Amino acid sequence: MKTPTPTPPVRTALSLAGLLGAALTLAGCMSSEEMRRANLAEDTGTCSDFGARYGSREHTRCMLQQQERRDGEQLIAMEKARISSETARNNLEMLELMRERRRRD
Repeated sequence: MKTPTPTPPVRTALSLAGLLGAALTLAGCMSSEEMRRANLAEDTGTCSDFGARYGSREHTRCMLQQQERRDGEQLIAMEKARISSETARNNLEMLELMRERRRRD
């Protein structure tokens, strides 16, 4: 008996879920402390490039803005992952419904 191949939307959803899983796995390669240090170094460099002298109010304000930007990006990434997961789940439910209808017909 031949197994049915997934329909394009399901295949796309499964591919996205696989990519998301791979991205999360790779992101887990750095410890939280290593990630914090890398972010701090990047933010310090960015603020220095903007002309903010280390220890000044402008530097502190810039560092806070960089953290807010990073937090916003992380929130957007999490929301995209949630939407992708929900879409994949909905597609699988629809696929199951279609299979049930075919069996009944």
